[in-house]
Amino acid sequence: MQFELALLPQIFFGSGQIQNIQMHIRPFGSRVLLVADQQALKTAQLEENLIKNSFEYCSLIVKSEPTTDVVDQGVSVGLEFKAEIVIGIGGGSALDAGKAIAGILTNGGVASDYMEVVGRGIPIKKPALPYIAIPTTAGTGSEVTKNAVILSEKEKYKASIRSPFLVSKIAIIDPSLTLSVPANVTASTGLDALTQLIEAYTSNKSQPITDALAVLGIQKAVNSLEIVYKHGDNLAAREDMALASLLSGICLANAGLGAVHGFASPLGASIPHGVACAALLAAVVDQNIQSLKAKAPNSPALVKYMRLGELITSKTYRYPAESHRALVQALRNLTKNLKIPALSKFGLKETDIPDLITKVKKSSSIRYNPVELDETALTKILTEVLQTDKASR
Repeated sequence: MQFELALLPQIFFGSGQIQNIQMHIRPFGSRVLLVADQQALKTAQLEENLIKNSFEYCSLIVKSEPTTDVVDQGVSVGLEFKAEIVIGIGGGSALDAGKAIAGILTNGGVASDYMEVVGRGIPIKKPALPYIAIPTTAGTGSEVTKNAVILSEKEKYKASIRSPFLVSKIAIIDPSLTLSVPANVTASTGLDALTQLIEAYTSNKSQPITDALAVLGIQKAVNSLEIVYKHGDNLAAREDMALASLLSGICLANAGLGAVHGFASPLGASIPHGVACAALLAAVVDQNIQSLKAKAPNSPALVKYMRLGELITSKTYRYPAESHRALVQALRNLTKNLKIPALSKFGLKETDIPDLITKVKKSSSIRYNPVELDETALTKILTEVLQTDKASR
């Protein structure tokens, strides 16, 4: 048995943690670049806190998916302001943008220089500017990972800037900041976290520590996701989902992901990341199980999928096949109950499939899928999802 555990930031978890932000900033300097979602700034009252504690700051507002242009703009702002520390606050978009900006501020160049797949892939060689990550949604786990996912509008593809130097110095997870998140965002981000937990657990790179954390995270998500979707002011359920998201980030950083996130990279040019993951999860799990039965019937991943069926449905099954079927159906039901929009609503058509498959095969995530999916299997997944969309209309 051999495995590695990646570097983690110092983590502060709990409702009210945001009130102590000044004590975390001060050791790094007094000039703060805020990379933020506008609503998150208001919810956290972060600007007021900075002013009260005599910090100088400037802000870059991230309105949607972080693009190379947004990152490059943030670098320019940070250089002109002579920032000493970067704070990312918001959902995964703001956190990833802040992470990339902090890295490029000390390494020079532009975002495309460092991007995998669609960029030059130059390694980041110098430590990033000190970075504090404050998530206000429960989904990506970006606060504890070493990669920043950035959209190349030119290539219509989301790819990572990845380096241990990008891991935040401090991650502040305050579940009270998620209380105002709308139900639809709660649903898609929560299913993104669940997807990351399931993919890391069944990854061909999985290991004992991440398996234990993934099971805990899955339990929290299964117990609380539908509750928090219906009752957004339930702080206990919000805490469960914040923990599930945090654990999903730790797990993916150490065990990798799989085919769902392989699809999410090219789809991310036009479809919100959480929505893409949620819509694809059941179909990918189903295809993985079928492919494993055909290619590797003794694979430990099949045992894990059996355990997932029992974990997610809270039932025991006499035969593995029964648990596998129950798992896929439970994931389909969860997606339906959380009213995840159809991918076709974002313009995805069957004629787009061949080009998408070409891009999926280039994704860094898919190499950790528990079974190699050929072009036929990948096509089947997308076709099934689109046909399900039609049947539900």
